[in-house]
Amino acid sequence: MESHLILFASLFAGTCLVTAAYHLYPKLRRQWAIKAIRDQLPLDLDTWRMPGSGREDEERVWQVLDPVLRQRGLKPWSNSWGCTLKSPDDNILLSNGYAYVTKHRQRVGTLASAMRLQRFQYLNPLIRIVRTPDDHDMAVRVITVKGEGHNHLSILRKIATGHQSLIQENHALPMLAEFSFEDITFGMFPKVGGTMQDAFCFWAKNSVGDILDMLMQALEGLAFIHDLNIAHRDAFHNNFLVQWQPESLITQTHPVCRPRVYLIDFEVAVEFSAQQPMPDRLVTGYPLGGSFTDLAEYSRPCPPEMKTLKPYSPFKLDVWQLGQSFDFVQFKTTIPSIDLVISSLVDPDWETRPSAQEALERMIAAVCSLPPTALLIPPSIVDPY
Repeated sequence: MESHLILFASLFAGTCLVTAAYHLYPKLRRQWAIKAIRDQLPLDLDTWRMPGSGREDEERVWQVLDPVLRQRGLKPWSNSWGCTLKSPDDNILLSNGYAYVTKHRQRVGTLASAMRLQRFQYLNPLIRIVRTPDDHDMAVRVITVKGEGHNHLSILRKIATGHQSLIQENHALPMLAEFSFEDITFGMFPKVGGTMQDAFCFWAKNSVGDILDMLMQALEGLAFIHDLNIAHRDAFHNNFLVQWQPESLITQTHPVCRPRVYLIDFEVAVEFSAQQPMPDRLVTGYPLGGSFTDLAEYSRPCPPEMKTLKPYSPFKLDVWQLGQSFDFVQFKTTIPSIDLVISSLVDPDWETRPSAQEALERMIAAVCSLPPTALLIPPSIVDPY
């Protein structure tokens, strides 16, 4: 009898073990699969920005992530050539409210036509374009990895989500969603028409008025975040996105509506406490952080104050960086009162350089003193692109 009980107990224990293993194995298998994916991904933001020496290394990172994205119903755009991505299906192009072309650019084959919206050139592999299950295209951006990037995420949550994202003067591109994979946080953003840099390209037939409107919106966006004690510190024109290029010089009419300008990439932004006295809201050195930690690799233009060891205002740095983007292409409106305001943005003395709000008010005053037709003229630009 005792031997039967022992046999029964052994069989019962074995059955329990098999049952437990049966239920546990899928969970372990998922954990192993997750670990296998994570082990192939960069361990920090800097490596994600430069995962290797070629495009193959950049592509490999997102190929590893492919099952993670597809599990969420996201279909990544594929690499076309170089740093250009192409949509999964050129026959599908839905409006998302953030990207348009003007009527004369609608024909396929036209330079900068609607087909251009089905391509995307990335500056670094921290960003990828994906197509959602309802066929809308969005940008997925790596924000945090392990302990890095959490200041970036905090700022985005503050100004790019919730009620702050609905304020008209706030030009931060909305973060529509975020999701995590292990220690990595991704943000999802609308795919916008192009960058403000496009406004200076040879094909964009923008009038002085078209470009000044973009400049004033950019200043408004900077003034808004400055009021929240946030300085961007990388406010060059390729971090301002524009819904479309108005190209008023083609129609020779004042546009009925204007494209909205959006501010992106708060990776090296700084935020000060509201209790910190204004004179103490200063920084020193170069705007490094996040995926950009190596001073030797910093290649952005630098104002005089950045090269010293003395404290300076990061808010005035934003103004200089935006102004330098116009100075770089030798942008001139040929209207002295307006060109004077633009030149003040790159005042070498940060203490006498206007704030974003001051520059905006001066620009508005100068523009409003003229009839709209006075701005329907071509700007003077030296196109380096």
